[in-house]
Amino acid sequence: LSISHQQDLMAAALFHDIEKPSCTRTENGRIISPKHALKGEFTARFLLWNEDFERRERICALVRLHGLPLWLMEKSNPQQQAISAAFRLRNLDLYLLSTADVLGRICIDQSELLDRLALFRLFCEELGVWTTEMPFHNVHSKFKYFKQREHQFPSPYFDDTDFEMILMCGIAGSGKDTYIQKNLDLPVVSLDEIRQQMKVKHGDKSGRGRVVQAAYEQAKGYARKKQSFVWNAMNLSAELRTKIVDTFAVYNPKFRIIHLQSTQEAYFSRRKSQITVAELQRMMMSFEIPQQTEVHEIEWVG
Repeated sequence: LSISHQQDLMAAALFHDIEKPSCTRTENGRIISPKHALKGEFTARFLLWNEDFERRERICALVRLHGLPLWLMEKSNPQQQAISAAFRLRNLDLYLLSTADVLGRICIDQSELLDRLALFRLFCEELGVWTTEMPFHNVHSKFKYFKQREHQFPSPYFDDTDFEMILMCGIAGSGKDTYIQKNLDLPVVSLDEIRQQMKVKHGDKSGRGRVVQAAYEQAKGYARKKQSFVWNAMNLSAELRTKIVDTFAVYNPKFRIIHLQSTQEAYFSRRKSQITVAELQRMMMSFEIPQQTEVHEIEWVG
């Protein structure tokens, strides 16, 4: 292992159960900690926010997925899970973290758990995603594979996409509007502009539905004409991004996410008057960083 990989593993070992106390409860006589890995990823990202982006995200991925090697074969599509993980980290590193976790336990089923880890290693090696990501034929083949539910090995697809739909992604104050003005000569569907036109105040949940509906109709107008365009919103949750992608996939665009990030201090200094520091912190603590498995391409800025 390189020094950097060792440092990542040490940091992940420190963070991997950081949210176990907040998630632990007793249910039917059993002590369980549901979603502690997901919550732990958010906490680790917030605490490491200003660190090197790539290194931070490797550590966050290790925290989020540290239980995967033990439970991979019980997933509905273990092949897709292993291939997906390889886009975030080296499965080798994930195996080492999980092995250390198991060896540090006092339990009667340690031998069984180590057997599960050995199976995870063999499975990833056979797929070819032990130390590298899956080499897809092209980005469209990758996109199609992660959108399918069938248990099929990745197949080559001809890239017949007709236009590009760009999803901006970033916390309030990350500079999305400025980036679009300087770099993208395309029509823009801006949820903020629509909100202002409809006089819907920030935080008005009932009005937000009307804003989103208007944005979808405007975007569909561009999609029907095969006109590339930009969807300008924060898009902080994977569920929301997936809904947008699934809605417009029928028009056959190439989806690109442009993710903008700055330091925590920059967000606080740039924040608009209607957005509080507490709300910005909440965004940082719940932001699901976009993944390569969601779209065709991701561009990281900042």
